[in-house]
Amino acid sequence: MRGFLHACPAWSFLLLAAIALVSSGCSRTEYRLEADREAYGLISERNCDPRWSAADISIEIDPRSRYFDHYDPDCAPMPQDDPSAHSYMRCVDGMKGWKHWYDNGVRSDLENPAWREELAQYAETTEDGDVKLNVDSALRLSYVHSPTHQSQLETLYLSALDVTRERWRLNNQYFGGFDTVFNHRGEKTPAGESNRLTTGRGIGALGVPLAGRFGGGGNTLQMNRSFATAGEMVAGIANAFTWEFTNGNVNFAGSLLSASFLQPLLRGAGRSIALEDLTQVERNLLANLRAYAQFRQGFYTQVAIGELGVRGPQRGGPGTTLTSFSGGSSVGGYTGLLKQLQEKRNSEDTLSLQVRTFARLEAFYAKGMIGLVQVDQFEQDIETAKSALLVRENGLDLALDRYKTRTLGLPPDLPIELDDGLIRQFQLFARQATNILNLVVQLQNRAGDLFTDGEAQVVPEVAELESLLTDTTSLIEPIQNLIEQIPVELERMDEVVQLRMEAASEDEISDDDKRRLVQERKDLGADLVDFRRQFGEQSVELTQLKESLSDETRDATARGVVNWLTATLTIVDQLALVQARARLESVMVESVELDPVTALEIALQNRLDFMNGRAALVDSWREIQIAANALKSNVTVGLAGSTGTVRNNAVSFDAANSTATMGVQFDAPLTRLLERNGYSETLISYQQDRRALIQSRDSLYLGVRALLRQLKQDRENLEIQRRAVTIAIRRVDQTQRKLNAPGRIPQPGQRPFISPTTAINLLSAQRSFLSSQNGLLGAWLSFYATRMRLYRELGIMTLDSDGKWIEFPITPPPGDEEADAAEESSFPDLPPPIPLGLQVPPEFDDGEQPAQRLLPDLVDKADPDGDSYDGQLPRNSVTTLSAPGVQQLRLD
Repeated sequence: MRGFLHACPAWSFLLLAAIALVSSGCSRTEYRLEADREAYGLISERNCDPRWSAADISIEIDPRSRYFDHYDPDCAPMPQDDPSAHSYMRCVDGMKGWKHWYDNGVRSDLENPAWREELAQYAETTEDGDVKLNVDSALRLSYVHSPTHQSQLETLYLSALDVTRERWRLNNQYFGGFDTVFNHRGEKTPAGESNRLTTGRGIGALGVPLAGRFGGGGNTLQMNRSFATAGEMVAGIANAFTWEFTNGNVNFAGSLLSASFLQPLLRGAGRSIALEDLTQVERNLLANLRAYAQFRQGFYTQVAIGELGVRGPQRGGPGTTLTSFSGGSSVGGYTGLLKQLQEKRNSEDTLSLQVRTFARLEAFYAKGMIGLVQVDQFEQDIETAKSALLVRENGLDLALDRYKTRTLGLPPDLPIELDDGLIRQFQLFARQATNILNLVVQLQNRAGDLFTDGEAQVVPEVAELESLLTDTTSLIEPIQNLIEQIPVELERMDEVVQLRMEAASEDEISDDDKRRLVQERKDLGADLVDFRRQFGEQSVELTQLKESLSDETRDATARGVVNWLTATLTIVDQLALVQARARLESVMVESVELDPVTALEIALQNRLDFMNGRAALVDSWREIQIAANALKSNVTVGLAGSTGTVRNNAVSFDAANSTATMGVQFDAPLTRLLERNGYSETLISYQQDRRALIQSRDSLYLGVRALLRQLKQDRENLEIQRRAVTIAIRRVDQTQRKLNAPGRIPQPGQRPFISPTTAINLLSAQRSFLSSQNGLLGAWLSFYATRMRLYRELGIMTLDSDGKWIEFPITPPPGDEEADAAEESSFPDLPPPIPLGLQVPPEFDDGEQPAQRLLPDLVDKADPDGDSYDGQLPRNSVTTLSAPGVQQLRLD
């Protein structure tokens, strides 16, 4: 042992200590943070163009999200495992499993336990804890919780990691390590007894063999470098220290410096080959950043109208088959929820009207004024309407649950309160009017109960009538408020109708329609004046009934209250119809004046996926050169040299102990079947991709034309549905008026009776009113959704940092007189041919002209003058900065 210590120099122990210290490398946390820094830095290099820049590109999940993991990502506890499967972690094939699986513990749940308590920090809630939901709050919740959005960010991050890998491959790569082997041979072995300790690496060349899997390869320290010309260099130092504890304690120390360089000249040579993988992942990262920006546009439409319409980032890069609108006018998302909510409300209002009407029919039947068949028919329709309403309620609840889970990323049991501000204009019957009508019906039923005691007819007591009159008097104020609101509604109607007439075309609103609108507006004003007068008289009459109440006037007062309630119900019904008519005419949409050709030009200039599609076609075009290169002969030049030490000294290098090697490797292109097939495949793939991009452009044009037609259809359909609702309101009004004045004047000896078609007319009018209301709502929401789709399909949907849509008017592209000024920023549809006479700048020169590299069959057609590169960029070229100090040449 003393000899061992004496033989080992002190610096060797220091070297071993240093190697042991760094042998474990960086911690997993440091590696993760280093990857984050590099990935975010690469994304930031491209995140400066306002057309696709994003404010937040971090993959760190918001701490408020239910998907946030509050555990250390590098030392996360084990999730709950399936018991049967977990048994194989404890013991597999009779062997005990690893005991440290449980060092970080076992987590009890998967989601963030505090996310519900933090909802109030960024979402408005009611006193009961319900989340108030509108488009903005739904978008905010989606960005916090949606797994779909998180996946897009992670794909973008992974694309950045791909770039770090390829950049590393073209950068200096350092490796280091050593092997330590103790070798013992017994006395009876052929070589005799030996005890030897050897440490080092790559020492087989020094004539000191190592046993088994150790030694014989690599260097103690080594640097690899791949060059942009496809050359490769390896340089390193190998050393070894050996201590022999037998035969006189002999020791040995030696080192070897070595370097080699390989440079292919034909096959696998040139920048087009060496830089291809890096070029592709760099372009993919840019494409995915654009795709993420477009995904945010689609994400907004998904939240608002239930349609994504875009693909988002893809790890392998974009293709030339692009997604465009293919037709349809369905409305989903938050807007679809509001549509279902309003249709449910419309059904409730119609059902309430039917119930009030049925109460009158029952009263008429009790007096023998209407047949049982009509009453039963009407009641049966009410039961059908109740069933349909239950279906609508269940459908709305199911749609809410799906929206919460699939769009917002929230559990289905989260209580939600929908903000109906967008569709409030379609509440043609105000809640106030409906509540008043329901109260009047309740008072009518209460008054009817006062006249009966079992089956006997009685006269109500004074106290009962006083209570009834007091409650009836409470109707005066809300009815007066309703009357005062209607002039405001009519003024709003006048303003909107004027705007509609100015903006509408002859096809949408004809001159006859305009004259009809003017006349109907006069009629509504006259009706309001008449109803105001009638209710004034009713108020006076009610006061007189209260003042004249006594024991002697009980019967007359009771009948007077019943008549007053009936007349008031009629007045409020008519007021509600006037208000509904005013609200109906106040619904409007803005026109979109855009022809299809201009729309296509806007889309081709602004669609980020078409920018990516053009780049993807060039990627496919570049593959032709890559495949063509594989057809060439393999000619590789190699250089290698080494210098070793002498005198048993690890640092005593001597030129006399050196070697040098130089050689050329040639492989004739005699067998190139696989390469030939690959080349043919790239030619076919390029043509397929070129056709796909042309078809994608056609699909875009088709979608834009369909959207513009849909907008026109929705505008015209809105006016059609408006007229249908107007007719339905008039039908309801007329049938109600006939019901309030039933039958014709009876002949002597006959009782008054109601027309046998009254129930059918009432049902038909009320059904038509419900369907036309829903049709009006559907036409307006369809226009709303289609207009939003148009902005997305044109690529002009501007979003703020929170993802909200900032709406700007559509601006046509510059005309011919402005085309020259905008030429620099235009985007070609297809990649242009490279100018045959163009010379490559020296810093990009790999010894081949562009025509020779990419268009070998057209070289002979080049400019015979052969103008050389004069240091100036071509007229249609653009210089861009993708990294500090790095210029890229893009030929337009």
